[in-house]
Amino acid sequence: MKLTSPLKWYVTSTAFYLVPGGIQSVVFPWLIAVYLMESPTRVGIAQMAGPLPMLFLILFGGWLGDRVDQRRLSVWLTYLLMIPPLLLVGIFLFGEVTYELLILWVILAGTIGAFAQPTRDAMLTNVAGPYIQQAVTLVIGVQFGVQILGFAIGSSADMLGPEIVLGCMSFFMLLAAVSTQRLPEMPPSSLTERRRSPLFDIKEGLVVAWRTPEIRGSILLIFGVGLFFASSYMVLLPLFVRDIYDGGARGIALAYAANMLGTVTTIIVIMRMGGIDRPGRVLILGGVVSSLIFSSLYFEMSAWMFYVVIYLWGLCGGLSMTLSRAIVQEASPPTHRARLMSVFTLGIMGGMPIGAAAVGLSIEYLGLRQTVPIAASGMLLLLLYLYLRTSLYEVKRNVISE
Repeated sequence: MKLTSPLKWYVTSTAFYLVPGGIQSVVFPWLIAVYLMESPTRVGIAQMAGPLPMLFLILFGGWLGDRVDQRRLSVWLTYLLMIPPLLLVGIFLFGEVTYELLILWVILAGTIGAFAQPTRDAMLTNVAGPYIQQAVTLVIGVQFGVQILGFAIGSSADMLGPEIVLGCMSFFMLLAAVSTQRLPEMPPSSLTERRRSPLFDIKEGLVVAWRTPEIRGSILLIFGVGLFFASSYMVLLPLFVRDIYDGGARGIALAYAANMLGTVTTIIVIMRMGGIDRPGRVLILGGVVSSLIFSSLYFEMSAWMFYVVIYLWGLCGGLSMTLSRAIVQEASPPTHRARLMSVFTLGIMGGMPIGAAAVGLSIEYLGLRQTVPIAASGMLLLLLYLYLRTSLYEVKRNVISE
């Protein structure tokens, strides 16, 4: 795959854009679970709050991304994403940080992100050239790789204090906005410019997603990942670190980094292979293996073994995040791409709030370890449905001609 100048700038801007996400994914649960010492139920509710704006606004973000210059919109939204962490820095310096204020912080950031994410996803196809699967694999590898850097920065909150770490989030967003400006203009197609009703355009995107078998199967799978696995990642892991291994921000960051390192390992292997010809088959079989690995957390184990299991779980996560996104990218017509990517994002974000709240309640009333097999069984049942009732298992790779 040839790395053109636009693709290089896209990858660079994406790297800067995603470091703050890695920082926030450590700092936010640390603030809730360790700094404020909230209960598992309140940790679950807090982790539910971040994805909620995506749930309600992501489709409008996809609609907007198909109607305006995607580069210009992405630049302005990235500048706006500098603001929420700076507001929280001000609260730390001049006020009292409370549970409710932290919830408002992630909701504000999530609201802006709901418009930024589908636009950024749609831009990838414009700069990727003919081999979408390889480009998606590269970008997701960068995504998870740089988030490890974010985890490292977030893990220093115990030592440096949250103010400095939050300031780093805004700095990286500034770098992302500046590098995004180096991309070429990406005006909307004439077909999308003629649309007048946002609801009509959104409905059209949903219809295309549902009527395209490979897109429908991929979105159902990624919904299950959000409902059963991403929610466990967000709620279970910080509480395992806190309650079983007596860890803080550094332990949470290490758990997340182990998972991301596993994902990056898988992505490197896929890149060296030049892609996967039967992505649907690998998605379903990889999901089964992932469920079995995750189930092992039910058993008592040493701290180092816990991190090994999280790494192995990440190996399988690299398959689901990469291949499902690539299938949707390849199957999406250019006039609907931002909307279809917003539906894809809605798939995982739609499952996460429900799953996070359910996982928190399950931990509260059943226990940490007892919640693990419930989530794993739910994912296995969904995979069985996808195998028996959809064509996802038969989906083949589609190389887009230039």
